[in-house]
Amino acid sequence: ITVMACTQLLKTELLNNAVGYFIDQDPCPMLLVQPTESMAETWSKTRLAPMIRDTACLKDKIKEARSRDSGNTILEKVFPGGSISMVGANSPTGLASRPIRVCLYDEVDKYPASAGSEGDPIALGDERSATFHNRLSVRVCSPTVKGTSRIERSWLDSDQRQYFVPCPLCVEEQILQWSQVRWDKDAQGKHLPATAAYECEHCQGKWSEAERLASIQRGRWVATQPFNGHAGFQVNKLASPWQTLPDLVQKWLKSYKNPELKRVFINTQLAEVVEEEDEKVADNEHMSR
Repeated sequence: ITVMACTQLLKTELLNNAVGYFIDQDPCPMLLVQPTESMAETWSKTRLAPMIRDTACLKDKIKEARSRDSGNTILEKVFPGGSISMVGANSPTGLASRPIRVCLYDEVDKYPASAGSEGDPIALGDERSATFHNRLSVRVCSPTVKGTSRIERSWLDSDQRQYFVPCPLCVEEQILQWSQVRWDKDAQGKHLPATAAYECEHCQGKWSEAERLASIQRGRWVATQPFNGHAGFQVNKLASPWQTLPDLVQKWLKSYKNPELKRVFINTQLAEVVEEEDEKVADNEHMSR
């Protein structure tokens, strides 16, 4: 499974729920990979520990780390029928030891090109699940640069599912795209983000925020390529119930004139890769040299 999504919408919560499911319903050895070991520790303390503490069906299956016979540490949790190890992508030893059935990879575009001198961290991790017929590999991240983004390469290898929502006016389904967001300007040409609305690509009707939120609730994932055993999902902030269109327009207006800020907006809000412009020499200039 590959999830190429905007920030603060879907990615880490998917991993959290997957971990909870396998601990409770289908115990097995799991591996969760963060870009660094310190990030793995942070995920364990701020995401995994509270989930175990507050979920009745998990609390009884994983003993507290300070218990003498718990067999648990911050980076290793043991439960009946399985375990979860949390490692950094820069640690070849953490990625290449015992067999693992479920491999979960967070923020994959922040991984180093190689885990030490051992090679690609995802390839190393997935190799540990080779003997399981029911293995699972999940990669999640916001994309970065076209051609070098790990998550983009993985998503392009999938069935490329997009989130289609129905228009509240004409009921035609569509992918929410930034190019369809419209807002007004005043008489002096000043942008008015508060007027932002989504325009249907079919009927050109303008959606209110309430209509956009209702449409998101009725959305569905549609594969745009044949399924080959690899499910891929892409979604942007326009499909987020926690981000209003006026707020998104404010972010865009603050970023579009600055190449670095614009790049962050495209990657983190639109869940799209950016293309870096190469330095090129014109043919006639090249010849004159």
